[in-house]
Amino acid sequence: MTILRRASNGIRERRFFAPSGSGSGDPWAIPSNGTLAAFTSSGVPVTEETALSLLAVTACVRIISEAVCGLPFDAVRMRGKVREQLDPAPIIIADPFGGALNPRLISRRVGFGQIMVSLLLRGNAFALVLSRDGRGYPNRLTVLHPDRVEVSLDSAGQKIFKVNKVEIDPYDMVHLVGMSFPGQPVGLSVITYARQAIGLGLAAEEFGAKFFGAGAHLSGIIEVPGDLDNDRARQLKERFSAIHTGLRTAHAVGVLTGGAKFAPISVTPEDAQFLGTRAAQNLDIAMLFGVPPHMLGQVDRTTSWGTGIEQQTLGFLKYTLEAWLGRLEDAFTPLLPRPQVARFNLAGLLRTDTVSRFGVYTQARTASIFTTNEIRALEDYPPIEGGDDIGMPLNSATAGSSATENAPDGPAAESDEQSSNGPPEGNSES
Repeated sequence: MTILRRASNGIRERRFFAPSGSGSGDPWAIPSNGTLAAFTSSGVPVTEETALSLLAVTACVRIISEAVCGLPFDAVRMRGKVREQLDPAPIIIADPFGGALNPRLISRRVGFGQIMVSLLLRGNAFALVLSRDGRGYPNRLTVLHPDRVEVSLDSAGQKIFKVNKVEIDPYDMVHLVGMSFPGQPVGLSVITYARQAIGLGLAAEEFGAKFFGAGAHLSGIIEVPGDLDNDRARQLKERFSAIHTGLRTAHAVGVLTGGAKFAPISVTPEDAQFLGTRAAQNLDIAMLFGVPPHMLGQVDRTTSWGTGIEQQTLGFLKYTLEAWLGRLEDAFTPLLPRPQVARFNLAGLLRTDTVSRFGVYTQARTASIFTTNEIRALEDYPPIEGGDDIGMPLNSATAGSSATENAPDGPAAESDEQSSNGPPEGNSES
């Protein structure tokens, strides 16, 4: 489809109405993979929805999605190897979902968050083009639930999209794909392929809830020789509890008569293993999503991601976030005119401690990589006059001034010049 055809078809904003809910709207339709319950060996059904009831899964999805949607998103014009940031950015970059102009729509952060949740749980994310500008480029998107979109391939290997069983022009669909097999039009759901691990974690959660909610776990029992009727057993229990329970009687001396003995009950090794099982499952889920264990509270495993918060953050950026950010950049770059590209600004994630950060600034300024105003902008300080001179030495008294501009004028300057060249002629002493 040519750019003129796309412009003629999409200048007016498209109104896309669909039945509410995550499905296609047909009550007799076969449920999608996201709604079908798949039982695991642990006996717990695991779907994309039930997996979120596991705290480690929810934490990983939250950490990655919030890290992505919180980064600045810019449009950059490439001039050879030089990147020139566009200011102001195009609408499709600054406000792709219309939330800044229409409070009934979602903001860019919310939209990116929904895209990341779809990618992390389902392996696919879809955004439909609602409107285009006069040149035919998209300027408004809406995020679709993956259950509403059906993807297939035609005879030529091109994707065919259907939303609620209605075919959509491929140029009006933005499709982000996670891990995928060659030749497959859709990505893989990590939840589907990790059902056993997630099911074990859900089973441990259910066991723990029942352990405290419905388990018959006593601190001890009183053994009495012979048989007691209900009244005598209740009286013995109430008298013992009244005398020996509570903070004030924590260290009191107990006396049992009639051959009664008190036997404390400890936690069995099987019950104690429950905590170890939960810790191991948290590590498995962290490994599944590529989240450093320390972000899930496993502080004893932080050394495997490097020493210090800076190295752990760099590892999280390199091995986890970089791939997801690249997918978003690749999806939004075709929506811009060439040679513009979409880029995330990673400066916020790369910020280190104050001493290290200012040391890097000093080296970059000495090597004429950053100007003073560029460094001040990174620290959220306003620019100063003359701070854009990239060749200004660090010990310069006035930014942007040359040696002749700094030279003093007037009699003092003339006197300095005469003293440097010797006394004037005719005034020398005999």
